[in-house]
Amino acid sequence: MNDRWDETWQRLLNWTNGQGPSERLAAQILISQGFQNIDPSHPLGGPDGGLDALCTKDGKSWAMAVYFPRRHQSFGGIQKKFSHDLGGALRCGADGLVFVTNQELTLQQKKLLRRRAAETPVHLFTLERLTAILDTPSMSGVRKQFLGIGGDESRIQLG
Repeated sequence: MNDRWDETWQRLLNWTNGQGPSERLAAQILISQGFQNIDPSHPLGGPDGGLDALCTKDGKSWAMAVYFPRRHQSFGGIQKKFSHDLGGALRCGADGLVFVTNQELTLQQKKLLRRRAAETPVHLFTLERLTAILDTPSMSGVRKQFLGIGGDESRIQLG
């Protein structure tokens, strides 16, 4: 039984499963949000040049970049990773970047990242957004597979 109402949030922030599972989790989240044709680069390791996968949505190509460090990171570190991944998206000719991270970002920080991307469209999937998606009933199987959270959600204790 899960005793915390925020168990999904806690497990995402304190991610210990490594890069491969984080990329596979991100792919499942994007599929749930209407992205298609997910084509991973090297989820089990290898040089990907800042490009974890390619995908499509609404007739456009998107580069997926995943950043799941353990615990909270500084915004400077997040910006550095975002810039690296944005470069990978531009090098591969993608129309935009989907940046999936287990980090909290303020509205101002999200605005700064989008400004850094200039004319390149960006979808940001941050800790709170990932939690909201994964806590929907339709994502229970994904939540169980990647976070080990399953069972009867009505038994989760609030507070």
